[in-house]
Amino acid sequence: MIMKQFKKIIPCLMLTLVVIFFLLMSDESRTPITINARDMNRLSGFEDDTSIGLTPDSQFSGTMLTSSNYLLNPGEYTIGIAYHTDGEDNELVVYDNGAELDTWTLEPDLTYKEYDFTLERSSLDFQFAINYGGTSYVLIQSVTLIPQGRFYTDTTFLIVLCLLPAVFFAVRRCVPAGQKQGLRDRYVALTLLGIGLFASLPYLNTGLSWAVDLCYHLIRIEGIKDGLLSGQFPVVIYPEALHGNGYLNCMYPNLFLYIPAYLRMVGVSMADSFKFLVILCNLVTAALTYHCTKEIGSSRKAALLAALLYTCCPYRFTNIYARGAVGEFLAMTFFPPVFAGLYHILAGNRKKWGYLVLGMTGLLQTHILSVTLAGVFCAIMGILYLKEILFGRRWIELCKAVSASLLLNIGFLIPFLDFYKNGDLWMDALDLGSFQEYTMNLSGLLGLQTSGDYYSLTFGVPLAVCAAVALAGSMLERRAGEKEAYLRYMTVMGAALTFMMLSFFPGWKMMEIPLLDILLRKIQFAWRLIGPASLLFAVTGSICLFRSAMLRKYSRILFVALAGICMLSAARFKSEDFAYSADRDYTYGHVSKLVGIPKGANTVVYPFEWRPRHTIDADIVTEYELSDSSQISLKDYERTGVTTTIQYAALSDRQYIEVPVIYYKGYRAFDENGKEVTLEEGHNNRIQVMLQGDGKVHTVTLDYHIPAGYTISAWISILTAILLLLYRFMPRLLPFTSIRKYTTLTNTKLIRKETNDVRQNRGSDSLL
Repeated sequence: MIMKQFKKIIPCLMLTLVVIFFLLMSDESRTPITINARDMNRLSGFEDDTSIGLTPDSQFSGTMLTSSNYLLNPGEYTIGIAYHTDGEDNELVVYDNGAELDTWTLEPDLTYKEYDFTLERSSLDFQFAINYGGTSYVLIQSVTLIPQGRFYTDTTFLIVLCLLPAVFFAVRRCVPAGQKQGLRDRYVALTLLGIGLFASLPYLNTGLSWAVDLCYHLIRIEGIKDGLLSGQFPVVIYPEALHGNGYLNCMYPNLFLYIPAYLRMVGVSMADSFKFLVILCNLVTAALTYHCTKEIGSSRKAALLAALLYTCCPYRFTNIYARGAVGEFLAMTFFPPVFAGLYHILAGNRKKWGYLVLGMTGLLQTHILSVTLAGVFCAIMGILYLKEILFGRRWIELCKAVSASLLLNIGFLIPFLDFYKNGDLWMDALDLGSFQEYTMNLSGLLGLQTSGDYYSLTFGVPLAVCAAVALAGSMLERRAGEKEAYLRYMTVMGAALTFMMLSFFPGWKMMEIPLLDILLRKIQFAWRLIGPASLLFAVTGSICLFRSAMLRKYSRILFVALAGICMLSAARFKSEDFAYSADRDYTYGHVSKLVGIPKGANTVVYPFEWRPRHTIDADIVTEYELSDSSQISLKDYERTGVTTTIQYAALSDRQYIEVPVIYYKGYRAFDENGKEVTLEEGHNNRIQVMLQGDGKVHTVTLDYHIPAGYTISAWISILTAILLLLYRFMPRLLPFTSIRKYTTLTNTKLIRKETNDVRQNRGSDSLL
């Protein structure tokens, strides 16, 4: 019996071993990277074959060559340089995040020299430069970076990723398929897996393609990692941001960024950490869209089509691969359960109110603007179904969903609202202009092309067809039933969002109404409505395709055609590389994983809106300042994470040391006796630590103390999540689960009616 079961998993085992073998063979994490001089940034010098040189005749002195920036993990490294020189006035300099780390003189009697250096923390912007002294001949050939261990642990991470599904499929293989339903579910699962991986094609390569806002979100990931390493939970301050001055984290939802942040903590490269988040997001989007569409439409084929069209829609691809709008593409994952939850609470199986909790929690933890949109959707649906909510006692489930959503997200909401109200942040920078300025033409919105563009603010052909099918079905086939009514409402809502995106929408007039002015300014860009509109048309169009009496006999042909066009457009999506992943043919392939986070003139790294008001880049410093150096003797000064230790002796009162740390709420200082030290706001919102002028030596520790309310709210959210999971999967462990039976005792007729509705909605839908 054991051998028989073992034989079933032999193919899976062999395939896993082959994949692991090739992963190990292709591991480049220990491979040095060699940068030829001609591929560096040349500030001066002549070109000689593969080298760059200078002579005294040039009358130049200073930096002649600089490297691109690299992202290196903490650890020990060796840097080697191949060169020729006849003087001792030339130098190799390495920089860590803009600060000089080490300098070495190039010895004239050598042609290759290696130097060791150590990075105590991650360097997002590691660079090296060659300085020319001006009195000798020098010829630079190449520079090589060599890790003492390895650059990253990506191969180990990929092996673990291979082992997890291998174990899962091996266990499933040993379980008999039994019913046809079980085999059908397996095919559905494999199809959804294929959709998720297909949507990830632009990232199934080495390195990481550039996107407009990507650098900001990569720095958020790195900031969360640094915050966790500094002892914060939840992470409120990025300790290494803005040259160590710190930057606020809790104003932008970040729950799902903890996943790549943890991978960064264990040494995975930034490229693979972020790509794992994207691939995971694509898989979850496909699964949730399928499941939620099936909950509304009771059709597997419609659900599969909706999952493909929505997961691979042009606007999602633009958000991921062109805009780098991490919050927005993560939020698009959770629109499906919002509409499925509204359906069940208002018209379906009221016991499934958890879908709305899942959807709203996902939106609150990813993108505040998407929460605003979802709130409007919920309000509109609530008005349309007001009678059912009040007289059908569905307000009970609605209250459950609202209460659970608030408790699940209170860990984010408390610090967010606290800083929003009391932080005096520079949020004027969020006003990017009028909603009307970003409307579009109808032809551009429909996007009638089959090739994917780099920046596609369109529906695309498949979703345009789905919109037409849904609108035609709503107008021509007035079928009775709660499900049909809900689908019509979804279709009308999609049409309304489309109208709001068009140039002839009277946005200027609408913004004269105070409430609408606030809403439209929060949305900022009209084309942001493409995301929820794409979902509405994908779901309603796919369901109508298989429920329409007119289209039923053509449904299979249309299914194949829409899926084919969608996949063709997605496969041809142009994932363009700009500054982030420049052409580097001069070295090994894995160098693309080490490219540092760019910081150019057109790159927004740390936006102004989450800084204290009027904190500007030009006045940011990295060194402390004393109020009067003649009155203060500084014995020791050390900074680690969010903790600064100062040892001093001051001869007079009202003296202070201004530390390069932005003064956010939560920073506190204590002396060696545990007495709290006064802090004041200094230049450019830096912290001034007030000193005791008694002439004695004192030690002050400045640290960020997470307010107790933040920690308590975070634990409330965690405990709520645990209780909801137990309530869903192991209700017998909870003593209060008897409340689940109240509807059976008080609303027997309603429950019977809902049960009959569910049975009627279950059509015979053959997948195979």
